[in-house]
Amino acid sequence: MANPGDAATAGQTTLEGVQASVQGGAGNSLGTFTWSGYLEAVGVLFFFLALLWLLVWLVRRFGRFNFMPRPGALPRGALAMEAQMPLGPRKGLMVVRFLNRRLLLAVTDQQITLLSEEKAEHEPHADFEKIMEAASRGPAGSGTGSSSA
Repeated sequence: MANPGDAATAGQTTLEGVQASVQGGAGNSLGTFTWSGYLEAVGVLFFFLALLWLLVWLVRRFGRFNFMPRPGALPRGALAMEAQMPLGPRKGLMVVRFLNRRLLLAVTDQQITLLSEEKAEHEPHADFEKIMEAASRGPAGSGTGSSSA
């Protein structure tokens, strides 16, 4: 078994060695400021931030995770323009499918007005003339327009 006095002597020798290295030249290199070391640390920080940003972008772009939806994101195919009829320069009628609704919109430079709204069928391509005829009759379905089928 080792003598307890030997352990104390060994610990004292180690403590003296550490103090000598701190007072000597070896410990001073850690405390001195250099621009190259500073720039290297900032560069490593920017590298890791760019790597983190790239990882988040890849997950949002290609991942199938819903924990970070895009701001204002809608399901794919939620908004589609089905038909358009120009009425003049920068004026026209548009049939737009939004989720499960089909909207007839009057579009001008200054505003967009909802003319008619109906529940959309599962078939995305409906006959544009039928929609226009239904919109001209009004929401109640009674009007002076003649229907030719």
